[in-house]
Amino acid sequence: MDEKLIEEISNTTGVPQMLVSRSAQARAEANGTDVNAVLSSWSGGTPTEVAPTPVIEEAVVAPVIEEAVVAPVIEEAIEPPADLFSKIGRAVQYGSLFGVVTGFIQAIAISTYLYDGLILESETFNLITDYQKTTYIAALTALTTFFGVLNTVNIKKLLESNFIGHGIKTTDRESIFQGIGLGLIFGSISGFFITSSIGQTIEPILPEDPTVFLLPVFGSFWRILLLSTIFQALISMLSVVLGVPKGLDVFEEEEAQIIRNRITGSAVIPLSAIMVGGLIAFLIAQVFINFHDYAPLFALIISAAILTFSAVMSAGPKIKITKNEVLITALGIITLTVIIASVAASQL
Repeated sequence: MDEKLIEEISNTTGVPQMLVSRSAQARAEANGTDVNAVLSSWSGGTPTEVAPTPVIEEAVVAPVIEEAVVAPVIEEAIEPPADLFSKIGRAVQYGSLFGVVTGFIQAIAISTYLYDGLILESETFNLITDYQKTTYIAALTALTTFFGVLNTVNIKKLLESNFIGHGIKTTDRESIFQGIGLGLIFGSISGFFITSSIGQTIEPILPEDPTVFLLPVFGSFWRILLLSTIFQALISMLSVVLGVPKGLDVFEEEEAQIIRNRITGSAVIPLSAIMVGGLIAFLIAQVFINFHDYAPLFALIISAAILTFSAVMSAGPKIKITKNEVLITALGIITLTVIIASVAASQL
């Protein structure tokens, strides 16, 4: 490559020598000629255009935006609710089977307690036990409540998984409270029924003799089994009847929820009042019996406390009395009774 020609062309055109050299090489390769021939033609007096150096532009890589893959939302297909009588029949069937199994467990557990004071009746050769009535009722009520909770929690899941349209919109928390309430009711009914129907009370002959309570062991066994079957079936049925079915329209579901709250409220409120009122009455009665010398004073104090609370509530007609206020009041009365009993005991 002739350096003089490159310098001459660079001076004539004002293009840098390096650029002239590269352009000449590119033109020679493109035309298939010698580089010096290209340079000679460019320096022939007429400025010849110099092939510009190809500008290599950097490729601008656009950021790849990955589209978020959205998983398709699969809505659970909820079948319309089945017929109420069909659901009741299924619930009674499952509840009865559950009651038979749990009845055997309860009967064996109670019989184990009864066998501690076993007596053989000479006339009929029946096994009779000397037992404590309150302990028997409390133990049977506790067992019935425990199995009642298992029943209410599992019955809705068993029906929904095995039968179409039997789903119930009831949470496990609601089922637990429902099982506790129904178990306490049916368990106490079972205990009182058995002790009053086949229980015997032997009054003392001498003043120092104790009162003896007798109960046939086998009579208690089969009665517990029968009552457990019946009451567990009722618990299953009430769980279905009081539950809001799945598959209802929005309006129908709201109406069903309102009706359910009314039914449960009409049963829970009176029963709760009876239980709390009975507990308070029992505690007050025990205070009056044990400290009868102070009975008038205790009655005045307790009556004044109840009247004061009633006056405060009636003075504000817009005050809304909730469950918490009622519970606090009941606990206050019980606490007042315990304090009075403690004071009276310390004065003896």
